[in-house]
Amino acid sequence: MIEQMKKGRMHFSLIDPDKQKAEEAGRMAALCQQYGSDAIMVGGSTVGHDDVVYNTIKEIKKNSSLPVIIFPNSASVIAGNADYIFFMDLINSLDYKYRRGEQLKGARIVKKYGIKPIATAYVVISTSNEPTTVERKANLDRIGENDIEKLVDYVLYAEYIGFDCVYLEAGSNAEKPVPDEMIKAIKKEISIPIIVGGGIRDGKEARAKIEAGANVIVTGSLIEENIEKLKEIIEEIKEK
Repeated sequence: MIEQMKKGRMHFSLIDPDKQKAEEAGRMAALCQQYGSDAIMVGGSTVGHDDVVYNTIKEIKKNSSLPVIIFPNSASVIAGNADYIFFMDLINSLDYKYRRGEQLKGARIVKKYGIKPIATAYVVISTSNEPTTVERKANLDRIGENDIEKLVDYVLYAEYIGFDCVYLEAGSNAEKPVPDEMIKAIKKEISIPIIVGGGIRDGKEARAKIEAGANVIVTGSLIEENIEKLKEIIEEIKEK
């Protein structure tokens, strides 16, 4: 997966198990694959139990042949039928839970199930006037949309200690996506893949992120609100 990400122009669809029944998630995944998405992420800020995740993944796999990646908010949502997991450290959180606590709880579970971990430096960028869900929960060392040098320090740290990729997140239903200038700045400094999600609502915005240096674009809330828009976004990402 990492080698594919390095090649760039990928799209991952994020499905939140709490937002619909498992059967509907399966139908959504089929459309995501039809429109050209490269993987299905399963997770969300409020998901509380692995049974919900397991049943959602089960239905996704009935309807799609795409790889499934768990996008965890805690160790309690790790389901054994996933292909991969973003084994994440929210590196600009000041809370032990998000930097080491849940990771220690989850490591043996990932090993037990044989899920392939993707070591991910997760960085939340604050682009909204009102805090997003993840901002409210995670006790952040805030990185605003103009704090480019601060972000560079964080992502260099991430690469130097061995993370596989960096995931820049503006948050679910963010008012604005991660700025292009931020992506361009860190692309000059690091060699690991850059994933960008949150607040990307159309093909023009998605293409701008790719051209700025993102390897992967993640779409989440838009799938729930207007899944037909996904086709436009993926076409723009993949057009060279």
